[in-house]
Amino acid sequence: MKITKPTATDINKDGYKTGGVDVKVDSQNLHLDPRSQTSIRGRNYVAQGDVADVRGTKRMLATKSKKATWY
Repeated sequence: MKITKPTATDINKDGYKTGGVDVKVDSQNLHLDPRSQTSIRGRNYVAQGDVADVRGTKRMLATKSKKATWY
């Protein structure tokens, strides 16, 4: 009996071989890179991330930020 390992091409984004769920990628809040504004070769975009509130902050220091940036 031959044992084969699944390769990266056999598995979908959600970890299943067939079927599964479509995975949506967030926009990541893209902004134009300031260094590429004057470039003639092309424009590059930089992800600024999405800001979200942090949950479970009861025992957190008052000076700490309760916002997180996700990229």
